[in-house]
Amino acid sequence: MNRRKFIQVAAVSVGGLTLPLRSLPAENDIPKEILKPASMITPNDKFYVLQIGEVPVLKAEHWRMGITGLVEKPIMLNYEDITGMESVTAMRTLKCIGDPIGEEQMSNAMWTGVPLRNILDKAGVKAETKVVVFRCADRYHTAVPIDRALREEVLLAYKMNGEPLPTDHGFPVRLLNPGHYGTKNPKWIMNIMLAKSHVGYWEKEGWDPVARVKLATVIGTPGNDAIIQAGTTYTISGAAFDSGNHGGIERVEVSIDDGMTTSVDDVGSWEATEIWGEGSPLTWYLWKYEWQVPDTPGEVEISARAIANDGLTQKGTGFDAEPAGAVGYHFVRAEIVKG
Repeated sequence: MNRRKFIQVAAVSVGGLTLPLRSLPAENDIPKEILKPASMITPNDKFYVLQIGEVPVLKAEHWRMGITGLVEKPIMLNYEDITGMESVTAMRTLKCIGDPIGEEQMSNAMWTGVPLRNILDKAGVKAETKVVVFRCADRYHTAVPIDRALREEVLLAYKMNGEPLPTDHGFPVRLLNPGHYGTKNPKWIMNIMLAKSHVGYWEKEGWDPVARVKLATVIGTPGNDAIIQAGTTYTISGAAFDSGNHGGIERVEVSIDDGMTTSVDDVGSWEATEIWGEGSPLTWYLWKYEWQVPDTPGEVEISARAIANDGLTQKGTGFDAEPAGAVGYHFVRAEIVKG
């Protein structure tokens, strides 16, 4: 079943703040208007939004979250309990499992929250526990294997880019579960239940119960059907992401075949790009390539691929999205014209 029939999707875009990361050049070194994404951090109002129905509006003073199921001691926590715990602030990228190749439902933010395992420790995890089930105010529910849930990087987040979590993004509390698509990062959490098994909302519709992020890169510029001046230097740019499943991105390459390629897996020569923005293997990597545009007019096809730190090279062919996330190169067609 097509997941898009069930969801409400807000417009997606990227841009905004520039973060002083080790790998980022000085702001004046890159004309931001020619790059997409233009910044490591996506502002809250530009971060992609997706949910199964109406957005729940919850008040912090009324909100309660129960830790139940296969626990030694069920507990109930309020907002002050969560925000009063020792916190962690970390950058994380989220990506939608239903995103077709080359689409933009991928964004990056700085999050503040509490390690999930610290909260589960308070309740005590029984030995027979296999999964952690999250039930949310919008009736969404999903499960994460207990070994994945207990990783130190898994957070219950209550701040986004230094502000209280916006309503659209799960206020008061949402899960950040690195390595997995958005289906395994639920929002508006009301109950956390430890159990032996659980079939989640999207799993009942045939979607992948694991939802591991696939190695991929997207081309932000140029867009499809762009007009590019012959004989100029043109900046091709985009983002690559593997959510840490392959150790992060080692490099990104682009190919421009001048319209001569006939095979998807033989797209001419590959050229290394420059990684100009990176945070960690759990965030996207931003890249750019200065292309010397030929003097000859005509149609070109631009493609990009990522190579991970564990040696895996992104697959050229695959499937568009369902049921486990898109696989394949992103291709963009452009037209070279004389000035």
